Amino acid sequence: MERTQRILDRFPEFYLTWDKTSIIYELVTAIGKRIDESEKDLDSILEAHWVDTAANDNLDSLARIYNLGRSPGESDPELRSRLKRAIIEYKGGGTMKAILDSVRMALRLPLDYSIEMVENPEAMVHREFTVQSGDTWGFSSESIYDAEPVIEIALAPEEEDVITDPTLTNLETGETITFSGEVKKGQTLIIEDGKAKVNKKEVKKSLSTPKPPTIPRRMTRWTYRQPISEEIGVFDTAVFDESKFAVGIPKVKLALRWMSSQLATFELRIPRSALTRNNSLQMARDAVESIKATGVKAIITTVED
Repeated sequence: MERTQRILDRFPEFYLTWDKTSIIYELVTAIGKRIDESEKDLDSILEAHWVDTAANDNLDSLARIYNLGRSPGESDPELRSRLKRAIIEYKGGGTMKAILDSVRMALRLPLDYSIEMVENPEAMVHREFTVQSGDTWGFSSESIYDAEPVIEIALAPEEEDVITDPTLTNLETGETITFSGEVKKGQTLIIEDGKAKVNKKEVKKSLSTPKPPTIPRRMTRWTYRQPISEEIGVFDTAVFDESKFAVGIPKVKLALRWMSSQLATFELRIPRSALTRNNSLQMARDAVESIKATGVKAIITTVED
């Protein structure tokens, strides 16, 4: 009726548009009603193309654009939430905001709900090697940073020998550290914070340097060495009144541990109060897996509010 009145107001008064029994009033009223109905139809068409207002078959049609179908028993709000996540995945490209928004919608949370995302979360890395003097091997810090390790050295379980003056060297950086002393069977040498301990007892003035070799981010070659008796590998040698025997090279259990800022990894810390349904955590995982970049590791943990 508003449209009809606006048309009538444009006529001069002598047309008697104010008289509801006049022919011109009835004509304008009929035209105005058709215009109002057309505008309502246009609004309905627009609403059918908006995710927030589309319903039933119209919402199904929008979902099919993103290759989504309505699951059995799925309501409009549930399908609408999945569709919004699909749109974010399409537009967001795995960004931090896209991941957080996708998780919030999956859990039916406000888009400003606080969820913490930690990039490259820290984790303890522990690597063990069984080596003999002269062996070399390669490894990296498995982190976005270089690392300073805690070093543990002990005889392999099957050995009965003694470790003497063990040395660990990064062959590419030239950094090295030597413990001047012995490590007997059943004992463990720990080098940490510039100190050397054998079975938890500190051995002073025993390290060649207070700082162990740094573990770089890139792959580097390392070697382990210890003094070897000159009697090793002496064969077919006769000495008057003296016997010589080949002495074995003891195997050593070498362990290194350090804190790593994990590569290509992020952690989502979701407040426990946000997980209101039995499958909330799985829904959050599905939302993350569907949008994160390939090769990126996602860790989801729950935290107290």
